[in-house]
Amino acid sequence: MKFLGALDDVSLGRTQRCNRRLTDPNRLQAIRDTGLMDTPREEAFDRLAHLAAELLHVPLTIISLVDANKQFFKADFGLPSPFSETRELPIDASLCRYTLEGESIISSNALADPFLKFHPSTGPWGIVAIIVLPLINPEGHVLGTFCCIEPKVREWTAQELKVMRELTASIMTEINLRNQITKLKTEQNLRDTFVAALTHDLRTPLTASKLSLQLLGRRHPDMPSVQTSVARVNQSLDRAERMIQNLLDASQIQAGKHVALKLSECDLHAITVQTLEELTAVYTDRFVLKAEGTFQLMADPIGLRRIVENLASNAAKYGAPGTPIEVVLGRSGAQVTLQVKNQGNPILGEDLKNIFEPFHRSRSATESAEKGWGLGLPLVRGFAEAHGGRASVTSSAEEGTCFTITLPLDARARAQTRLELLTSDRVAPASDVSVSTRE
Repeated sequence: MKFLGALDDVSLGRTQRCNRRLTDPNRLQAIRDTGLMDTPREEAFDRLAHLAAELLHVPLTIISLVDANKQFFKADFGLPSPFSETRELPIDASLCRYTLEGESIISSNALADPFLKFHPSTGPWGIVAIIVLPLINPEGHVLGTFCCIEPKVREWTAQELKVMRELTASIMTEINLRNQITKLKTEQNLRDTFVAALTHDLRTPLTASKLSLQLLGRRHPDMPSVQTSVARVNQSLDRAERMIQNLLDASQIQAGKHVALKLSECDLHAITVQTLEELTAVYTDRFVLKAEGTFQLMADPIGLRRIVENLASNAAKYGAPGTPIEVVLGRSGAQVTLQVKNQGNPILGEDLKNIFEPFHRSRSATESAEKGWGLGLPLVRGFAEAHGGRASVTSSAEEGTCFTITLPLDARARAQTRLELLTSDRVAPASDVSVSTRE
C-alpha cells in the first residue's frame, strides 16, 4: 500500500516484515482454523469489546481478524457506518496488518508519530490516540488485533495498557478454547469411526468362524471329542465377541454417550445366579450369593448380566486367591443394590479415584499376571448410569474391596428422559433405547 509520505528506515523495515507475514500460508491456515472469519457477531467477543470501551472510556474498540485480503471486524463498540454494516476493510487500508510480526502499535498522538502520521487511514478514521495489540495464537501466528481509538491526544496510563493486555489475553483464551474443542470433536469422530470399522471388521471373521464351527458340530454329532472341541472354541469366540462389544461400548462412554439399553421385565436374582454359575466353571466355586426378597426390575437383562460378570470376574482375578467372593443383593424402597466383595490387596490413592475411567488399570491389576484393557469397570458404571443408577467402590486392608451398584426398580423414567434429550439436542438417534414388556 502507498503511505502519504516517506517512512524512516525503522518504519519501512516494519512494513516489509509484516507484508511478508501477510500471505504466510501457516498463518492463514491458523485463521481458518478459528472458524471466525466472516461469521456473525457473538456475545462472547462483543462483551469484551464493550468492556474495553467502558473501562478505558474510549468511543471505539474493535476485535479484528487480518487475512491476506481484508481486515474482518469480529466485534466492536462504536464502529461507524458503513463499516458497522460491512464489517470489513480492504487489506490495503488496514493499519492492523502492521502488527503481524507480533509488535503492538501504541501512540498518544498518531498525527505526530513518524509511522502513523503517513498511514492513509489515520485522518479519515479520526485516529489520534490508539492502542493496537496483536492476537497471537500458541504457535506464534498473529490472527488479528484488539484495538481502541481515541480521537484526541491522550497519554495512555500503565493501568490502561494492562487492562487492554488482559482483555486481549481473554480474547485469545476464548479463541484457543474453541480451537481445542474443535480438535477434540475431530479426534472423537476419528476414534468413533476407527472403533466402528475395527469392530465391524473383527466381527465378520468371527461370524464366519462360528458358522463353520456349527457345521462341524452337526457333521460329527456322535464324536464326543469333536463336540468338546466345538464347545471350547465356541466359548472362545463368544468371549471375543464380548470383548469387541466392550471396546465399542467403552468408546461410547469415553465420548460422553450412554450405552444402548433394551428394557424388559427381568429378575436380577435369576440373572445373577446364572452368571455366577457360568463363572464358577472358570474360577471354581468361590462365589457366595446372599439375597433376600424379590428383585423384579424393568431393566436391560444383558446390561445387568455384564455388570455382574465384570464385577465377579474382577473379584476372582484380582482378589486374594482361594478366598470367598460375596455377592449380595438387597432392596430398599424403589431401589436395589448389588454388592461384590472380595479380600486381598486394597485399591488405594489415585487408583481408587480413577478406577471407573476407561482404559485405567490399578497398580495391582497392572502388576498381576492377569491381562486386561481396563474396560470392565467403565462399562459397569456406564450400564449403571444408563439405568439411572450409580456405581461406587470402597477398599481397605481390613474390610477388603466392595463394589456397590445401585439401580432403580424401573429404568423407564431414565430412558424417557434420555430420549427427550437426544431428540431435542440431536445428539444421537433415539433408537439407542428400546422398551419391551412381557405382561
